Amino acid sequence: MLEVRNLSVRAGKTLLLEDVSFTLNEGRICALLGANGSGKTSLIRALTSYYPHYQGSIMFSGQELRNSSKREKASLHALLPQDLPQVDIVVSSLFDDVEGGTGVLDGLGLSRLAGRRLISLSGGERELVFLALMLSRKASLYCLDEAEANLDPRGRRLVERSMERLKREGHMVLASFHDIPRALRFADDCLVLDHGRLVFSGSVGDFRESGLATSLFGLVERCFTSEDGQLVKLLLEACDEDVGKGGEA
Repeated sequence: MLEVRNLSVRAGKTLLLEDVSFTLNEGRICALLGANGSGKTSLIRALTSYYPHYQGSIMFSGQELRNSSKREKASLHALLPQDLPQVDIVVSSLFDDVEGGTGVLDGLGLSRLAGRRLISLSGGERELVFLALMLSRKASLYCLDEAEANLDPRGRRLVERSMERLKREGHMVLASFHDIPRALRFADDCLVLDHGRLVFSGSVGDFRESGLATSLFGLVERCFTSEDGQLVKLLLEACDEDVGKGGEA
């Protein structure tokens, strides 16, 4: 379990996060939502030891992150960052110290990239290589920061299947998204940030009922009847004139 209490983070004089509190549980996927500049990346960085001088507490099963050794932190969290390094090395060398080596790449169907130089890869290919590197870590919490931004549909499915696997294995998964309807189709819970403050923490179902999809993100919920007679609810991007008109088509 991850328990965050009264977390505040500053970069110089700039307040990035203010009084954020929430809990994440094992075996669940949590979508981290918010507009650009809302604090999503700052929160992920705080949870993965990027900001060591935070205020408040970040507790992994009762263990305070700031009091953990480097070795302990390595077993607490793993990160797929938004900004990926571009270094001139062979992809396989990234896995030299990884148990199983490039077998992690093989497991994701990426063995074709093992002999390539990292700087020669496309943005999507580089994203998948670092996904494999993150998955090679043994951690409690796996954080993905806009992991689907540069990916084609096949790459997005690979990321989502990887998150589902981590969930089945009993890990905690926190992933930030811009594509909110897509995120809500497979996430269990969600956190919503607005200007560095947490405005929602709970299940996907409760988020749908909260009205924040419309008020913060300009989305409306439309209801359709499927061919087998089932009522299907979808969040759709709304034009300005659609916002607030209600939820049924």
